[in-house]
Amino acid sequence: MKALQLNSDKELNIVDLDIPEIQPDEVLVKVKASALNHRELWLRKGLYPGMSLPCILGADGAGTIEKIGNDVNEIMLGKDVVIYPAYDWGDKQHTSAKQFRVLGMPDPGTMAEYIAIPESNVVIKPDYLSWPEAAAMPLASLTAWRALKYNGKVKKGDKVLITGIGGGVAQAGLAFCPHLDVEVYVTSSSPEKIAQAVAAGAKGGVNYKNPEWYKELKEMAGKIDVVLDSSPPEELDNYLAFLNMGARIVYYGSTGSRSTQIKNMSRFFLKHISFIGSTMGSPQDFFEMIAFMEQHEIKPQIHKTFAFEDALLAFDELSTGKQVGKIVIEHE
Repeated sequence: MKALQLNSDKELNIVDLDIPEIQPDEVLVKVKASALNHRELWLRKGLYPGMSLPCILGADGAGTIEKIGNDVNEIMLGKDVVIYPAYDWGDKQHTSAKQFRVLGMPDPGTMAEYIAIPESNVVIKPDYLSWPEAAAMPLASLTAWRALKYNGKVKKGDKVLITGIGGGVAQAGLAFCPHLDVEVYVTSSSPEKIAQAVAAGAKGGVNYKNPEWYKELKEMAGKIDVVLDSSPPEELDNYLAFLNMGARIVYYGSTGSRSTQIKNMSRFFLKHISFIGSTMGSPQDFFEMIAFMEQHEIKPQIHKTFAFEDALLAFDELSTGKQVGKIVIEHE
């Protein structure tokens, strides 16, 4: 089979590998489409902890089950499925286990013609989604869903700020918010991305390159209840200008600065503000998210698709940072 493999020298190539054998509890999925995340860029640069190479990349994917293990119900054969993008969350809903890990390193990922995966890692694909849309959903949508619903505890009437609109998680959060009956605002350094977000349902947006963006946001939105945050600023105190009493900052990534500081802790605890880390989501979160998306026929936003033989160009596209939505590789 053809596979996109990162070798021990951190070189990314399309290679020929054997079709994987399946275990009794596994299914063999013929992958129809996969999608990129920034995680693959960090892996390619060697910036991910615990690197184990060579490895097939890719956490996001969807396809058709072509073979089943002895312990798998025969009804699954031939089913179109979406792949839960991780292993070993554990038995606690509030946190993942230490051994939790994302597909695509150290375990083989989705950027191949086939993947062997436990039956418990697949969910029937909603009919209304195309293959690229189904592949674009797992990691980013799951991260946004858990951040908003479980950690952010959004409720009807809340005001939500999504920072760095344009990325996969941010776009997924924007897609969820209207169906959660919340009011959403965005930040970006791109006026075009802000305009696109407003066209997609955001009430407004501000350019975070403006030194006083937080004041502008307060004038525009009033008090914010939940922040879906991929990159807090170097000083978090500016958030106090617009955070409501009891607000939750849900932090899921470090696309900008890897550190932030609070100069006046008392102002934070007197307002009962929570700063919460959130990574991916549990299988329960995944099933609930797909059911919610199917109920409201929510589609992930796709920036661009590439044929499998052009997969390296897809990585180049992602590295520009100009995308709005997900970059997808079509395997057929």
